[in-house]
Amino acid sequence: VFDRIRKVATKMLLAVFSDSHGRPDHMLAAVARRAPDAAIFLGDGVRDAEALARRFPALPLRILRGNCDWYDVGGDERALFTFGGVRIFAAHGHDHRVKYGLEAFATSVLCSGAKLGLYGHTHAARLTRSDGLELLNPGSVGSLERPTYGLVEADNGVFKCTIVDIMEETEG
Repeated sequence: VFDRIRKVATKMLLAVFSDSHGRPDHMLAAVARRAPDAAIFLGDGVRDAEALARRFPALPLRILRGNCDWYDVGGDERALFTFGGVRIFAAHGHDHRVKYGLEAFATSVLCSGAKLGLYGHTHAARLTRSDGLELLNPGSVGSLERPTYGLVEADNGVFKCTIVDIMEETEG
């Protein structure tokens, strides 16, 4: 899906969402505000991500299933793709047991040849750097207390990850 992106400028923006759990409003607002070049949804709210696709049909969007998406039999559980020259491995994270540590997930990222790993499941936003890898958990975009999402700015293989606190973004 991201292979269709053709942009004159090399700097590209990827919005990273996870764990909306029936609350798509923050995703919809973030895409309207940031106008990313593409977005990925890491699971637990596939129907919310489908609402995002309907609202922004021109936005390249990759949707992955999470452990709470049992009713959605289609779709992928993980993805490996290149965005802005950056090789990225993505999964919801439950199969990698990310609530108990990142070793299994980091191994999958490393074995895939990726430099960036995207995961969700824990609802806790976190950016981890180790052994030449970056691992980004955008947190829960559907959280009632502290909704967050991630941004990946990529430019010819160089990238920067940011965690966006939606409450601070809308206040500021």
